[in-house]
Amino acid sequence: MTHLGDRISGLVDGELSHEVRDRALAHVAHCAACRAELDAERLVKDRLSRAAVPPPSADLTDRLVALAGPGGPVPPRERSMPLAPVVPTLPPPGRGPRARRADGRRPAVRGRARRLRYATAGAVCVAGLVLGTAFAAGGTQPAAGTPVLPPAGQLSVEHAATHSGLPLSDPAFDAVTASFGGLTFPGAPAR
Repeated sequence: MTHLGDRISGLVDGELSHEVRDRALAHVAHCAACRAELDAERLVKDRLSRAAVPPPSADLTDRLVALAGPGGPVPPRERSMPLAPVVPTLPPPGRGPRARRADGRRPAVRGRARRLRYATAGAVCVAGLVLGTAFAAGGTQPAAGTPVLPPAGQLSVEHAATHSGLPLSDPAFDAVTASFGGLTFPGAPAR
């Protein structure tokens, strides 16, 4: 290993890997120039860590405080449409939601009633999607008296087909099949 060079700061800061650090320390033990540079680097780091942090200047502090206050250097965002105050008004007599025109038809639905209809239609659509998804994902349940059998027989057949006909001789499989009291599985090889 030649002189450490830039690895001295990594050694002082603890940024070297275990192997590289060990080689660097072994080099420092025999090289007086690198040992002196390492001691100087450690001294600089020690002095910097003990040095007090200088306070920010008054000008910087004033500018930062001004940024937080209203009307800082960035102008406030203007709205494209000024907001007008919303004043609730009552419809004139004979013009309420149940009023009819002279020809007997109801007037066009506006505003709040239209939004209510859209919200109701949206809620019905969402409920239909949720129920349809639940129905499709639910699947079917076996009848109450039907025993549930694990697909061990199918796994045994797949094993025999993919492993050149070698029999499946797993003690756990034998224990599982024995626990079913001699039940045979469709497609399972005879034992």
